[in-house]
Amino acid sequence: MKKTLRRAGGILLFVLLLALSVRAAARFLDKTDVDEKYKQFFASDTNFDVIVMGTSHAYNTILPQELWRGYGIASYNWGQGNCTLPEDYYILQLLSRYTDPKLVVIDLFGFVEFSEVGNGKYRPDARDLQRVQFDPFPLSRLKIEAVRDLFDDYDKRYDFLFPFAMYHSRWSEIKKDNFCPRDIPQKGAAFVLGFYDATGYGKPESAEAHTLTTVNVGYLDKLIAYCRDNGIELLFTYVPFLADQANADAAATMEALLREKYGLALLNMLETDLFDPRTDVHDPSHLNYIGAVDVTDFLGAYIAAQYPDLVRRGDPAYASWDADYDHYIDYKISRFEPGKLNNNLALLYGSDFRAELLLSEGYDVGADRLLADLIDRLGSRITVRVSGTDPASGFILEVTDRRTGEIVFRDAAG
Repeated sequence: MKKTLRRAGGILLFVLLLALSVRAAARFLDKTDVDEKYKQFFASDTNFDVIVMGTSHAYNTILPQELWRGYGIASYNWGQGNCTLPEDYYILQLLSRYTDPKLVVIDLFGFVEFSEVGNGKYRPDARDLQRVQFDPFPLSRLKIEAVRDLFDDYDKRYDFLFPFAMYHSRWSEIKKDNFCPRDIPQKGAAFVLGFYDATGYGKPESAEAHTLTTVNVGYLDKLIAYCRDNGIELLFTYVPFLADQANADAAATMEALLREKYGLALLNMLETDLFDPRTDVHDPSHLNYIGAVDVTDFLGAYIAAQYPDLVRRGDPAYASWDADYDHYIDYKISRFEPGKLNNNLALLYGSDFRAELLLSEGYDVGADRLLADLIDRLGSRITVRVSGTDPASGFILEVTDRRTGEIVFRDAAG
């Protein structure tokens, strides 16, 4: 009898160790962007009043840390590239097991544009991005339902339930980030640096709404019903970008649908002049950090006015958010790079830094149109001086942290 019990105990111990080993290997082999994006969500000791959802338009443009600094709004960004509204419907239910959102902001870019791709519920060319959204959640009945529904035309859809099945062959891709994942304290967002020449861009002067007959409408019904049943407010948006006529028509279509079917409004920022095409554009579909700061500020002012109970400024229960913001400033400091003058100037936007740019007498700012536009855009955030003692075509940039008054970055060329 004792021998049988010892053998059974040994088997159970082996199975337990094997399960733990597989779990550890799966976490190690998983791509590090899962941890980078959601670490702050699952580690938080406070509630997230606002959840941001949508495609990369939301992911790269609505910055929770800037929302906190400007308005005391506690938010997390669950946006992801090529995400669809059917995915948002399930992900919102999954994440609501960990926090109690009071307001969900959903950017609707892609609702019309993606509706005819594949089965209309997900982008077949973006499964790796969608995997990032589902991997953080443990196996559950809801997750199984979501995977079976969303990916019903994908033979390997159950890989979304058992990530190790998808990643067990990734040994050859192991890199430093698997041992030391990057710390990206943006609460789910990811601002981008870089510039796109949008000179001459003009937004469409008018837009025409069309009738929608897409599977997404049914999921919109479900999402709105879920939020109403659970006391969650909804704010639908279209953040700005270099929209063409088709994009403008798509926004008008969503605006009409929300108004006529649900009695809801669309915060259509395509109709605003929130970004400067000279300095605020990263590529035709996305704004860079400068544009994201202004869009986030606009959204923060709107939320604070419409939902004043969500403003947590001065709430002692949210004191950790100020420390998180300090961590975010340190992260921005780490993004300054020698030799990347224009990107470094972009990082000065906002309220965390001030800088001095010393130019030689021979430095022709007028010949560098982007540099001139950036200096103009930064306004009082930067002081520009000219010195005859520096190299003929050189510059010195010194960035000061407003918290401490200390110089945290210095770059020189000449």
